[in-house]
Amino acid sequence: MRAFRLQTEVVPVQNFTLQRDRLQMTFTGQFYVAEPVGGRVTGAVFLGEGRLRAEPWSLFERANLKRLLNADVVDTDFSSAVLRFTDDTHERLMAHAAAAAGPGSTRAQELARELEQRLLKETGLNVSARLALAVVQGDDPGVFFAEFDGGKLGRFRAVFDPQARVLGSVFEVDGGEKGLLCRYDGALFFNEIWTAFYSQDDLAGGRAPYADAFDLVRIPQYRMTLDLLEPDDSVRMEVELDLVALREGVVLLPMRLNEGLSEYENIRLKNGLRVVSAALADGAPVGVIQEEWETGFSLALPRPLAREEPATVKLRLEGRKFLRSWAGDFYYPRSTTTWYPRHGYYPRSQFDLTFRHREKHRAVSVGERVQEGPAEGSGAEWGSRWVTRQPVPVATFAVGLFERHQETAEVGGRKIPLEFYSVGKELPVKEDFLLAEMSNAVRFYSNLFGEYPYGQLRAVYFPGFFGQGLPTLLLLPARGYAHRHEFTFLAHEGAHEWWGNQVMWRSYRDQWLSEGFAEYSAVLYYGWREKNRKKELALIEEMRDSLTEPPVNDRGVVGDGKLYEVGPLVLGHRLFSTEALGAYSALVYNKGGLVLRMLEFLLSDPDTGDETPFFEMMKDFVGRHRNSTATTESFIAVASEHFARSPLGRRLGARDLNWFFNQWVYEAAQPSYRLEYRIVPEAGGKVLLTGTLYQEGVPEHWVMVLPLALEFSGGRMARAVLPARGPATPVQLRLPEAPQKVELDPGKWILSLKTSEKRIK
Repeated sequence: MRAFRLQTEVVPVQNFTLQRDRLQMTFTGQFYVAEPVGGRVTGAVFLGEGRLRAEPWSLFERANLKRLLNADVVDTDFSSAVLRFTDDTHERLMAHAAAAAGPGSTRAQELARELEQRLLKETGLNVSARLALAVVQGDDPGVFFAEFDGGKLGRFRAVFDPQARVLGSVFEVDGGEKGLLCRYDGALFFNEIWTAFYSQDDLAGGRAPYADAFDLVRIPQYRMTLDLLEPDDSVRMEVELDLVALREGVVLLPMRLNEGLSEYENIRLKNGLRVVSAALADGAPVGVIQEEWETGFSLALPRPLAREEPATVKLRLEGRKFLRSWAGDFYYPRSTTTWYPRHGYYPRSQFDLTFRHREKHRAVSVGERVQEGPAEGSGAEWGSRWVTRQPVPVATFAVGLFERHQETAEVGGRKIPLEFYSVGKELPVKEDFLLAEMSNAVRFYSNLFGEYPYGQLRAVYFPGFFGQGLPTLLLLPARGYAHRHEFTFLAHEGAHEWWGNQVMWRSYRDQWLSEGFAEYSAVLYYGWREKNRKKELALIEEMRDSLTEPPVNDRGVVGDGKLYEVGPLVLGHRLFSTEALGAYSALVYNKGGLVLRMLEFLLSDPDTGDETPFFEMMKDFVGRHRNSTATTESFIAVASEHFARSPLGRRLGARDLNWFFNQWVYEAAQPSYRLEYRIVPEAGGKVLLTGTLYQEGVPEHWVMVLPLALEFSGGRMARAVLPARGPATPVQLRLPEAPQKVELDPGKWILSLKTSEKRIK
């Protein structure tokens, strides 16, 4: 399969149509078919005149095409196509036309030869290994891949993989989609997805299995030993994987590795880990398929595994310049979460990690430090061992001249050890301040969202423009200055112990459950810490303002529209594109957080402002998904259940929150609200507040509930809620006396472009 040699015969075609779900291709020209491998043809090259058409399956996919291609559908010509497949493409081709003798085509063979290497470099995909897996595993229907060129859209690619393996492992499109169209952007080293789609069979059946439904094994336990004695040069790793087969006859096992490394400066090629050897626990050799540039490898087991059968695989890996160094003596994996072999998208495992390092160095990792000290027989070598006591989705580490600082947080009678690993004289850091903030965050979030899930929490200085909150370990570029940015930054990463670690998102469509929740958790923390409502609202205003920024493309050109219009929250990382570089962070982080804030209002008592029902819902959500994955749909179910019995839900007679999530998570609009009202005197000094609440800039089906604040003489306050149904909703409120002030949503609870009120005389 890897050689992809073409037969000399030519297959002439006239208007040959090939349909692969939503992908409709028409060919007029010549096909050159690959030589059979094991009696099976798995590739062909086309030269001539062709056309591809693909209709997007949803409104937001159509909007994505409009933004990226300025078209409602993908409809383009091409003059060449390189196809790889295990489905019935060859059979359909040969049923359309017969092969004729010919001299072959040098250009066709050149295209076939170039495909694999280009794919490996630009995407990390080993397409031959995917084809081999489909054949060995008996995937039915089979996989289809095509690269097109020579038309108005240049070179682009199409994938239809009914088992979602390529979509999940290469493109991180793992929400149930089975196909996509994409183009590689060499300036950004980025594969831009024009459209992704569920299979038509899945849509007809009303259910699309996530990519993880096709996992072949789970890995309950890792045992790893890392040789970090020469961190500037080579790193060697011994890994034992305890596997359990999830289906019958598992014999070829795809693994993920190095996918966080870029093509930039050939980093993935030069600095990625390579598998040196593989064997079962009894010594039986295990075959390894790993190409240069590949973001993973495949293990060929000596015999098939039965469903639920366990096995242990021992691997040895090596990599040069695998670690990123900082300030001469501090080292971190170049990719903090893709440095070790995995199957599937961050499944939960327990880790037993041993680090061999220089005596002067300290290692820090996830879990509990159970051993640290000199290695036997060597005064210059030290070792440390770290063990997780429960399954976690990801692990990482750092090693260097770290200084360890310690504290203890007391939470609900528990004493939780805290540690911060600073870089000493290399960079002044206020370790006591950071430890105090970690303690505050653990106590604060434990009260809001439920018990802190782990036995310890530590942080390490991380030189970068971003941080990460991994299980028991925070990577922080913070220095401990008493500044709002550092308060909220540390609080965001600390919140990931709940959102992202204890409760993991299941697919890219659910990422907002992690980043949006962590962002709003940081807002709550900041408000609690500062005890200043104005500062908290200023932070909310900044989040809202980010959504109305115009999109900026990869050429620095400011585009039309606003970032909130780029797409719905469920597009996840696909919100980032060459036409909207800042959309992902603005929407997934900020809009995701503001959506959660609106839920806080909807679940709170509108008469008293009591927020207890909201936090009870959040605790329940954590409890139901503890040490597991959550989806947007599973969150909707929990939130709806609590809303139905909340004070506002009972008042409105609402049974669920589907209307709310359909608007704010699955659509990409943002309203403006305007209250125009009169005060009409009534008998006994009472008054009638009457008018209209306008909801503008959104579809007519939108519904929302807004808070109204009323101020009477002597500073007396009252609350009310106003429903907005469609473009205009009549308002009538009977009041005991005329209010001195009427404010629509003064706390900025409801996300809007503008909210105003006007008294009409």
